[in-house]
Amino acid sequence: MEEKKEETTAQPGKIKDLGYYFLNLLSAKAWQYLGLMVHPENRQILVDLNEARKAIDLFSVILDALRKEFDRDEMRELEAHLANLQLNFVEKMRQLAKE
Repeated sequence: MEEKKEETTAQPGKIKDLGYYFLNLLSAKAWQYLGLMVHPENRQILVDLNEARKAIDLFSVILDALRKEFDRDEMRELEAHLANLQLNFVEKMRQLAKE
């Protein structure tokens, strides 16, 4: 007796999932350019506030564009993450201004 194989067709990824992936990439880049994570490309601590600002601003834009796609708990978590990035950016600016 032959077994029937169920064919499963992979569904294309949702834009929400891609957006979440981008948010994670931008977040990692922001932390790296704030000098709060080792940069994986050269294994050094870098501080480049212009690049950090761009990453944080893009995070905000993507989050706003996908706002309706995330449930309340996801949005709360992502908004808290954005606020944390922004606060760390301001703190890093203050530290550099004192130097």
